[in-house]
Order: sequence, then structure tokens, then C-alpha cells
Amino acid sequence: MDADPNFRLKAFAVIACVLGVFLVSFVAQRVWFWMRTRRREDVDTSKVEPIIDLGLLGLGAIVIWMAVEALVLAVLTTDLNVQPNQQRKIAEIEVGKLDNETDQLNLLFYPVDPAGRRLPAQRRPVLTSGDELELIVEVIEWRGPWRWLGEGGFYRFVSLGGYDDGSGDTPERTLLDPAGVPRTIGATVFLRKAKQWEVRQICEEGDIFDVWLNPESGELQVREHSGG
Repeated sequence: MDADPNFRLKAFAVIACVLGVFLVSFVAQRVWFWMRTRRREDVDTSKVEPIIDLGLLGLGAIVIWMAVEALVLAVLTTDLNVQPNQQRKIAEIEVGKLDNETDQLNLLFYPVDPAGRRLPAQRRPVLTSGDELELIVEVIEWRGPWRWLGEGGFYRFVSLGGYDDGSGDTPERTLLDPAGVPRTIGATVFLRKAKQWEVRQICEEGDIFDVWLNPESGELQVREHSGG
């Protein structure tokens, strides 16, 4: 289960699909048997109860629909990062060259693994302006009744760039993760509306910052790199 954070969601989809198919099949079998034997006096068969049977049929259809939506959601959230259960470092930002004459700022963005080590293959260079960086992270939480389906919420890095202080010059921003949050009906049922957290930091050439995510307090923090 640790290797697949969507294990519970997929298991729920399978179990719900089996239950939904059973309900629909049960009603269909009852109706079929009643139609075949209703004119036979030698067969004692139960009468069709329209309200009960239609209710079971509708319930089965809803359960199957939820199973399909859960499976689609599990596929769409495969590439999203799982929100940690406690405060943890999720990225590092290295300040390359800061040229005050040309107002040019070079940044290197590194996601990290659960142990806090950089992932070089996912390095993203960012070219912007100013002397202050701004990182935007989007966090998606499970709705209350469905929290047990996931190991935690999800998060994704939205963008990194300079900070717009309202002076008229809008710094360039780099989109870090083009994949958006799922917008299906199932995502609306299972997940809360995504929240954007942003953090700003004044920087100097050579600085390295650690980005920390605290799901309990809902805080995104930037700290000076502690080494390692």
C-alpha cells in the first residue's frame, strides 16, 4: 500500500462495482423470472415490487457510477504528490545569478523525495526578475466522509518566479506542473476545492532555500538550507 497511495481508492472502486453489478443483476433476474412465470399456475413466484425494485436498481446504478468515478480519479491523481502527514520538506530552491544591473534573477527548482534528497531529473531552471521569489503550491484535500480512501491529500507545484509588488513590471513566472487538478464530477464528490498556498522570500546570489509543507497548520514555509 505504501507503493501505491491510491490503493484504497482503487479497492473501493472494485468493491463498489461488484456491489453495484450485484444489485442491478438481482433486480434484472427478479423481473426476468417474474415475466417468464407470471402466467404459469404451477410455479409459485414472488410478485414484482416496483418501488423496491426500482429503488434497488437506482441504488445499483449510483454505486456503479461512483465506482467508475473513483477509478477515473485514481488514474488522474497518479502523478500528483501525496500530501505528507506531518511537516516535511518538499522542495529546494537554489538562487543562481542575481544581476541587479539587468534585473535578472536565475533560480533552480528541485523537488525532493520523502527523505529530503533532491531529484535532479526533475530540476527546473527559472528565469525571472527582481530580488524576491514567489512559489505557488496547490493543495487538494479529501472531503470529510472520504478521507479514509487516501493516504493524505495531494499537492502540486504550480509556478515559481519573481514577486509582483504592484510597481507595474510583472516578473516572469515558470509553470512547474502543467497537469491541472481533476475537474470530473467524481473529483467534486471525493475532493475539496483546491487551495493555493504561496510563499515569498527575498534572495541573494548563492542562497539555497528549503520549502516546507505543514498540512496540519496549512502553512507553506521557506527556510535557509540546513545542509545535507
